[in-house]
Amino acid sequence: MRGFDRAGEYSALVRVEPVKSSGLKALVIALALLDLAPLFFLSLGLFFLAQLVDRLDARCRRLALSGLVLVILGGLAGAASNVSLAVTGEDMPLLAATLHVFGAPGSALMAAAVMRARANADGPRVSRDPWLAPTLISWLFLIAAFYLNASFGGDAWVHALLALSLSASTVICIGAGALGWKRQLHMAAALFAFNAFAIIMVAGLRFFTSQTIWIHMFVLPVSLAAQAAFAFASWRVAAEYRARVGPTAPL
Repeated sequence: MRGFDRAGEYSALVRVEPVKSSGLKALVIALALLDLAPLFFLSLGLFFLAQLVDRLDARCRRLALSGLVLVILGGLAGAASNVSLAVTGEDMPLLAATLHVFGAPGSALMAAAVMRARANADGPRVSRDPWLAPTLISWLFLIAAFYLNASFGGDAWVHALLALSLSASTVICIGAGALGWKRQLHMAAALFAFNAFAIIMVAGLRFFTSQTIWIHMFVLPVSLAAQAAFAFASWRVAAEYRARVGPTAPL
């Protein structure tokens, strides 16, 4: 087992080496296919948050949608790589790398959009360019990943992008949870907190435990529950602001 190739909140599984047992191989393939379920709920939640951003600050509409598209593309590429490895035993490094190269900057863009929406909901409208900070931060982490790959090789570069994706996901949960708490949506805020905790816990399991098929079977339902909670909380907060703010915010 290689425990670090696929760490991240977009995928419930860690990459596994080809297996000889037909029963175990069938289980690995099933887990790889089920890996799409957390991605579906994550994408759904981010879609609702993109709608929320559009209502609170229409200038961040493209920022949020760009983040959503990047996360979906990265997640699908990573899931496809995992399925290919489980079925054929052939690794696809380009697809596996796309998970982080697209997903981490996408999370950063979405985090910036959510925090801008929260700032505009709480006070005077912010006028500075919403693209500047997340774009600069993403490029810094991508350059760091390139340096780590060139200097150390292997999976060292993933550390930088994983740090960015986990940080951005936590910021998304904090921003969205704050918006929900402001509207007395305490359960939604708690679900965002649960999602952030579960993401960090899953990443910790991948760092500090031996990666076996049983760990994957535990991680999958935890990731699924966390992303389903995220999707529901995002829908609930977006629906509340739709009722109070209207379809979109003024430009």
